[in-house]
Amino acid sequence: MKSKAFTLIELLVVIAIIAILAAVLFPVFAQAKEAAKKTTCLSNGKQIGIALMLYLGDYDDKYPQEHPATSNPVVDDADAQLESVDYGSPLLAILPYMASKDVNKTQIYYCPSDPDAHGLKLLDASGNCLANGAPPPAPGYLSSAILNAYYLFGMTQSQVTAPSQSVYINERNNADCDVHYHPWLGEVGDPNGNPYTTALPSAQDLGVPVFAIASTRHGNGTNGSYCDGHSRWRPFGAMRQAFDGHELYGEFQAF
Repeated sequence: MKSKAFTLIELLVVIAIIAILAAVLFPVFAQAKEAAKKTTCLSNGKQIGIALMLYLGDYDDKYPQEHPATSNPVVDDADAQLESVDYGSPLLAILPYMASKDVNKTQIYYCPSDPDAHGLKLLDASGNCLANGAPPPAPGYLSSAILNAYYLFGMTQSQVTAPSQSVYINERNNADCDVHYHPWLGEVGDPNGNPYTTALPSAQDLGVPVFAIASTRHGNGTNGSYCDGHSRWRPFGAMRQAFDGHELYGEFQAF
């Protein structure tokens, strides 16, 4: 009686089929995993937006203030001269509205797609930036969230001319060593720090992101939490596009 067994050719065919299936399915699994991470980051942004609305309700519609008040941060803080006085990070101020008082124990400010969410590659043992000439990240801790500096100078919600089109928090570029970004210092400009000259630049036009914002972490866009409390993913070029009253920096401009 003949014994039943695979021939070498049959075994090689099975191996080839498995290899083909793996080659087809692995990228699909990777895409699904990344889509889930993107959704988590977006959900975190939504919770930040809700917490911000609760904070505004308790503080007479005034955004958490980090530096001395000014009605024109673009001019008065053009060289970051107002930032020598610090009242503490807004990320810490709104943290209690998310059922937490310890930034190290909450995952709201961390995106699973961020390769260095805690800034471990950027900071020394004292929490200062390693790069020469880079500002220290204080106050607060480096995380995936980075704040629009327009809102740090005693600004109120009534001053925002287009709340649903004005972004409050974005995702930090993991190479950027700061807790907020300054649109007027070129940190949302093109790779040379200049305003975009094309109508809707794509992520391909941007090349390697050199801005404070993780402009290409999720495809060709980034997640943002807006001043009316909602959160959404947007192509970075579309966010940077000027509109009526926001001709300088688009959605990164508050008024």
